[in-house]
Amino acid sequence: MNLLHERDYKVISLDAARSLLFLTGNHRVFEINADLGDRLTEGIDSMTPGEWEEWRTLEAAGYLRNVHTPLLSRSRYADGANLAINVNLTGSCNLACTYCFADGGDYGRIRNAMDSHTVAFIFDFIRDHVTESGVVRFEFFGGEPLLNFARIQEIYAHAREFTEETGIRFLHRISTNLTVLPPGAPDLFRSGNFVVSVSIDGGSTTHDRNRPTKGGQGSFANILGNCFRVRAAGENITLVARMTVVSEQPSLIENVQELWSYDLFDYFQIYPGVTPASGSPFSSSCGSTGLVQLGEPQPRAATMNSSFLRQLSELLNEYPRLFQPGNRFRGVLEYERIAEMALAGKMALAFCSAGSTYYTVSPDDSVMPCHRLVGHPEFQLNRSGAPADLGDWTLPVDNHPVCSTCWARYVCGGGCRQENFVATGTLRGLNEETCTYQRKLVEGVVRTMAQAGNDYRAIPRQLDDLFISCGRPVVENGREGDERPLPEGLQHFRPLVTTSAEKERVLCKQN
Repeated sequence: MNLLHERDYKVISLDAARSLLFLTGNHRVFEINADLGDRLTEGIDSMTPGEWEEWRTLEAAGYLRNVHTPLLSRSRYADGANLAINVNLTGSCNLACTYCFADGGDYGRIRNAMDSHTVAFIFDFIRDHVTESGVVRFEFFGGEPLLNFARIQEIYAHAREFTEETGIRFLHRISTNLTVLPPGAPDLFRSGNFVVSVSIDGGSTTHDRNRPTKGGQGSFANILGNCFRVRAAGENITLVARMTVVSEQPSLIENVQELWSYDLFDYFQIYPGVTPASGSPFSSSCGSTGLVQLGEPQPRAATMNSSFLRQLSELLNEYPRLFQPGNRFRGVLEYERIAEMALAGKMALAFCSAGSTYYTVSPDDSVMPCHRLVGHPEFQLNRSGAPADLGDWTLPVDNHPVCSTCWARYVCGGGCRQENFVATGTLRGLNEETCTYQRKLVEGVVRTMAQAGNDYRAIPRQLDDLFISCGRPVVENGREGDERPLPEGLQHFRPLVTTSAEKERVLCKQN
């Protein structure tokens, strides 16, 4: 096996005595001695005879088999994703967020609220595009979607009738600032088992600075009160705190801990926010190839806060302690998805499923492959959802000349197209900051998995019905052996595995 560090595997430092070995080809993780880790960064030829003997034993047992390549060659996005419709209900928004990518909610061109004729089109679209799963996810979006609550009610009622007619099952998620809570909304959320994703950036100091009203007032107290009302409406509502990080004071861990203390949120989502880079206006003249090498200087429209990666590391160090019997917290969605990929043997077919099983429908009847790019009509699809060329959206990660050499490629899936576009002017040019963040995130989660022990690794993770990383299509990678006895006498390579018995023990403990 001609394996290369940073392409086929990654050595992750754990402490002075131990390192971790992450295998790109099947997402297995092994604990190894730090000395072996140092040598493996130079290549596998640096192993001692005893280490080679164990390596060959693991290889014969199937633990080192690269299972991704054959699966990718025959997989489609629809294998790992439900059809998702982002319903852009209105261009109106009542907040003035400092980092808004939507020009205040209307994307610079959405002038009206969605009406009933577009609802009819949405269900015709579903008939033509539903995947083999027979499941459709609605993502109610805006602007602020609850400012067009009547349309949400109409879509929900139509979906129930559509299920009776076709058998297609619907999942409902709303991304809302929750500054408004129309009469009947909590009951609808309960009736439809909604995932309610609330844009709330932390405690009052952080949130009110980042997300003031258009009159310049704070919005935190109002939103938190509405969160309590939604929580009281039903335990079957999944409440998500969607945090965007654009500064370092108060710190990320302080903001998470404050929101955690209210015992409201089932999950968190945490994103590095982007703000304009001073003295570096956006320019689309980034060349015609559509490819930007990592590290190559590029015109930049925006940048993440320089402290974000440090804050991410600090949060991950504290992360396992957030799982407490007295709190409903079940994890940060992005972190738990990465843990699931490593522990259960899964892979991403792409960064998201835009342009294949994920579409945005807006009040002007446009169909877009990405909700963040509604303000760019050049990406608009025709009414059938099939433009002349979707190659830049659906190019497999192994066909990208840079991503295909990255050790994290089957977790990341190739990078956010919109962030690439903002940074480089092309969908497939790489945003260096996003790449660095994705790699550091995988490293941090894998390190946390090892440090936290079996109780964390054995947590049941049922994430497929949640909207993680814009509907990233994830499928089982086909690896085998997690439930088989390990080869005896392993001293140099100690696999991190979680057995069914460990999972059952943790589940009983939680209940």
